[in-house]
Amino acid sequence: MSKVINLAERREQKRKQDLYKPVQSWIVWLKCPKCETLEYSELRMSEGRIHKCGTLVEEQEVEIDIRAEYTVSLRNSEMLSDLLNNTKAKGVLKRFPKSGKAMLTKLQRSEEEYQNRLQLMVSKECVPYPNEWDPQKEGMDVNQMEPLGLLLTSARRSELYFPVES
Repeated sequence: MSKVINLAERREQKRKQDLYKPVQSWIVWLKCPKCETLEYSELRMSEGRIHKCGTLVEEQEVEIDIRAEYTVSLRNSEMLSDLLNNTKAKGVLKRFPKSGKAMLTKLQRSEEEYQNRLQLMVSKECVPYPNEWDPQKEGMDVNQMEPLGLLLTSARRSELYFPVES
């Protein structure tokens, strides 16, 4: 006797598995030893890069889960939007009276730029993890930036790859 296959159940099971399926890629941290500038790129180049000052830059490749980075960045964007649009932000803005709103706007733009770069790395639309997904439970190294409470993944912390010399 053969078993009856329920296609609806199989589709639902596959959809649930896809909700938590990572999308692996790389971010490359770049440091110019002459200018001491740090930046990141989503493009890997095996032959190296020359900085605008003419110096060969140091590169450090970091493996990432694009969906995890995208999800954390979206959560940061939501938090920044709330701070910019909400009266609760006044406590944060009191600490930075002159530059508070400009600082929050700049952080918001940098999150949007990061999300755009992550989208470029994926051949299709990048779908974030579900709301119940927790980066710490998944073993990601995530730090919380004070006083705003933004999450910073290890892939976005340049000091891990190019330590600041004192």
